[in-house]
Amino acid sequence: ELRKQIAGELVYITLDNVDQWLIRDSNGVLIPLMGGYKPPKTDSQGIPVSPGSAVQLDCIFTEATGECTPDDLTTFTVISYAPAPSTLEKTIFQSLLVMVLDYPDCGFPATTTEEEIRTIYLGPNGDGKGGLAEKYTQCSYGKFNLNITAFRAVRVTHQCSTPITTTCAAWAMSILADAATKALIGPAAFSSFSHYTYIVPPGLQPVCPWSGLAILPGRQTYLQTSANGVYRWATVMQEAIHNYGLWHSWQNGTEYDDYSTAMGRGDACPNAAEISRMGWATPAVGGDQLNSSALLPGTARTFTLPATYLTGNNNYLRVTPDWLPVYNNTLMGRNLYIAVRVAKNVDSGLSNTIYASKVNIHEVNATMDNGYPATFTNSDRKIQFINTVDPMSQLAMGAYQLVVYGGSWVGTDTLRVHLCRFLTSPSECPSLSTLEVQPPPPTPSPRPPSPSATSRMPPPRPSPSPRSLSPPPRSPVPTP
Repeated sequence: ELRKQIAGELVYITLDNVDQWLIRDSNGVLIPLMGGYKPPKTDSQGIPVSPGSAVQLDCIFTEATGECTPDDLTTFTVISYAPAPSTLEKTIFQSLLVMVLDYPDCGFPATTTEEEIRTIYLGPNGDGKGGLAEKYTQCSYGKFNLNITAFRAVRVTHQCSTPITTTCAAWAMSILADAATKALIGPAAFSSFSHYTYIVPPGLQPVCPWSGLAILPGRQTYLQTSANGVYRWATVMQEAIHNYGLWHSWQNGTEYDDYSTAMGRGDACPNAAEISRMGWATPAVGGDQLNSSALLPGTARTFTLPATYLTGNNNYLRVTPDWLPVYNNTLMGRNLYIAVRVAKNVDSGLSNTIYASKVNIHEVNATMDNGYPATFTNSDRKIQFINTVDPMSQLAMGAYQLVVYGGSWVGTDTLRVHLCRFLTSPSECPSLSTLEVQPPPPTPSPRPPSPSATSRMPPPRPSPSPRSLSPPPRSPVPTP
């Protein structure tokens, strides 16, 4: 062991209830920071520290395992900020190498095959029109895809190590697997991929208390050979998205418990706070920054939101409630993301959940949300589901001094949504019946003519449909 200065990109392993930070050096090698080390919020110069920043620090380095243990003497310095995300305004075709880890000499053989992995990722015909590739494309509206021709799965038989067999150390897996795979396919081929996934043999599950892991931000993901691991599309997608700087989604104060998104425990596409962050979706026109200037007290604003499965265009609202006294508090200020979820197509996994066919509301840390992408690039905004609103109902959110109304369906899975902020009481806001004036009933059809007159009459016009799909005219909103 010796004290050593190390430098590289600060990254995080997305492991439940464990803070595991690492440095990725210039060769792509992961160096774990041991002893439960957490980086400081700011470095020795007062510069904020976040995942993806280039940093340097000194620590006690163990050559045999490649582990580094910071101590009381460690000085932590940010060399440069995390770069802006690569996902915004850009269509991604990820070239992925999947390594099936095979440790027969250690008693942990692989049980899946290259062909099975290929089918899982690219679908039964290997063309990306099925499997994970299709889910990625559907959830992202074509913005996040697998490069079908570049995709490769390779079974890599090699030796394991003590950190792997005792603590399921992901960094140890990648160091050994990378070296073995380079020997197998050649260093040039290995380095041609943008992302790397490691499939862990099932015999290691007793020491691996996770279904999937990812490096955040990064290019590596790790999956168990299990029903909740590589065989579950939402797990694979969650790990893939972690690489781009998104964290888990919360509900009721519990990390992971949001079942409306693959970033929690859901079998569905990511939520509005996530698809917007990934650059996949755009807000409703005028709905990106609904602050005190945009939402006047006692006055409702109306938007028409398509269910997120339908389109990425204009499908969410972002409320920035700067009228609240706590809004500028870096810990307490929250922004809201509001969208409509319907259990169809790629979101069919939402059926029989509390989220389906309703307005969904999530909150995020406002300081981090507002600073993005210039700052807090890969920080955890703590996305949290807080409530739903049914169509033709309303929800008064006292903590936000906001009323959210689910209006009427105005097209296939497209809902009118109204927002109104209040100063002291929700009664300052209009009633839902005022905002959703029902169209008059259709005029009754005339009595059928007598048979003798039928031949002389022109063919009857079709009677009007009972309910027009176009929105009814809005009545003037009463002022408080």
